[in-house]
Amino acid sequence: MLKPILTSYFILLTLFSHGQLFPKQNYPTNYFRYPLDIPLKLNANFGEMRPNHFHMGLDLFTLRRENLPVYAPADGWISKIKIDPNGFGNAIYVSHPNGFTTLYAHMNTFPPATADAIKEAQYAKQKWNGDVEFEKNQFPVKKGQLIGYSGNTGASAGPHVHYEIRRTNDEACLNALLFHRVYDVTPPDITRLAVYDRNRSTYEQSPRMVPLVHSKGMHTIAGGLLTVSSDAISFAIVATDRITGVPNNNGIFEAAVYLDEEPISGFQVDGVDYLQTRYLNAHIDYRIKTGGGSYFQHLSPLPGDRLPIYFKKEDGFIRLNDTLTHAVKIVVKDANDNATTLAFNIKRNAAITPAANMQKDSRYMMPNQINVFETADVQMVSTEKSFYDAFRFNYNYKVSALAVSNIHVMHTPMIPVHDSMMFRIKPNKPISEAARNRVIMIKTARGKTVIERATLVKGWYEARFREFGEFWLEVDEVPPTIAVAGVVDEGTVVNNTLITVTVADNKKEIRSFRAELDGEWLLFSGLGPVFRYRVDEYCPEGEHELKLIAEDEAGNITERIIRFTRK
Repeated sequence: MLKPILTSYFILLTLFSHGQLFPKQNYPTNYFRYPLDIPLKLNANFGEMRPNHFHMGLDLFTLRRENLPVYAPADGWISKIKIDPNGFGNAIYVSHPNGFTTLYAHMNTFPPATADAIKEAQYAKQKWNGDVEFEKNQFPVKKGQLIGYSGNTGASAGPHVHYEIRRTNDEACLNALLFHRVYDVTPPDITRLAVYDRNRSTYEQSPRMVPLVHSKGMHTIAGGLLTVSSDAISFAIVATDRITGVPNNNGIFEAAVYLDEEPISGFQVDGVDYLQTRYLNAHIDYRIKTGGGSYFQHLSPLPGDRLPIYFKKEDGFIRLNDTLTHAVKIVVKDANDNATTLAFNIKRNAAITPAANMQKDSRYMMPNQINVFETADVQMVSTEKSFYDAFRFNYNYKVSALAVSNIHVMHTPMIPVHDSMMFRIKPNKPISEAARNRVIMIKTARGKTVIERATLVKGWYEARFREFGEFWLEVDEVPPTIAVAGVVDEGTVVNNTLITVTVADNKKEIRSFRAELDGEWLLFSGLGPVFRYRVDEYCPEGEHELKLIAEDEAGNITERIIRFTRK
């Protein structure tokens, strides 16, 4: 019997909470103060979707300025400092006795005693970037104590503080809006709906896009009835949230799909750690996003998705075992429990599209198992965590005059990869004994090139990559070059002189850089191609020898020595 959808039903579902589908977390809401002395305003919230990862914290607005003071939100101790120029920039971790750790990234500077301890640890490790950990009693802090100044360091698009709250015991990132409650009565918005036949791989189909109707608090589909030809259906949605009074769109907190009022599957974005965040590529329709489209979030996980955010009944699919009309609702919530519902009816045709039989085709790559593809001169071996859904592997090759192998076209980068895959290639041209340790494997995909040093194992060169594309071998015997500014051979420097080293390579890949002053490691900041050192107490007055060593990905090494006097 047809289940009618009424206007009042829409309005009530939009206004009222829909029960506690996910376990309620009893996070302390009055324990942490806000770490800035300005009103809370967000540039981005927890769970927003970014390339290859979820946004794992809150981006705090800092008035478009740097060097705002940042304060400890509660008693605790500085447990770690991270120097990460490709990510967090300068980041500080404060552990608290209640089992949580707070993190502040893209900072400019820290208090002098902390900065001195960081420098001491960098010299002890002979490494500029990385983590510096502290003992519990080394740098205790009180609630409201200054711990540093905001900035724009690392992979930051503008001044702000990236703020996280983690469980200390497992480093899982938690939704900080569940600790810092903000005024928000604005429900999320659902803008697009995609339908998948889950008797087939999501990678082997183009989802059906269903037009939505939004009017006077109602969210439904055009016509109110969805007719399908599969007995196993799932949905993906495009949805955003806004905090009341703030114009920018944020990510949603929770979404779930119901069939005849029974919950079938859904997700709640909380408790994700950095080892899991790449599973975002399973959570979204990766092909649509990579092709320039929107972030469609799957309500039913793919078979290789290991995120801990999902609820699902059995396989999490809408199972239509008859041709009757059933009621579907999709409920989307924010962290303040504001909810919006998309509701419609669904009916299955009598004729069902047959399920794909992937097990009979050896070219199919399957999730949750090791997969192998091989020919006479190329191999690919995945791990059981490499793929999220099944797909039929495609291969081709091209002849190259410059490479020492064929160019192997390994499937398409439109299929995401989680764990790195091992690629092995046999050369098709002779390689001299002297050059055998100077072979690199090159991958190109979507206009980007990645180079890895290849290891020779029983006649095959091998390297690991995390993306499909075109692969080939080259010999690289050209060493990098080193250019220096701020000091010249037989010249002089004074305190605070900036010495800049620029390393260039024909393949634009620098494997390592090291500086030594009179045989001792010297701290140059940067990961290349530019490295910087400002003359300090580690370069005392007198004559010195500065040795600079650069190595490229193929293992070619260049050394340069400069003798100078510090005045």
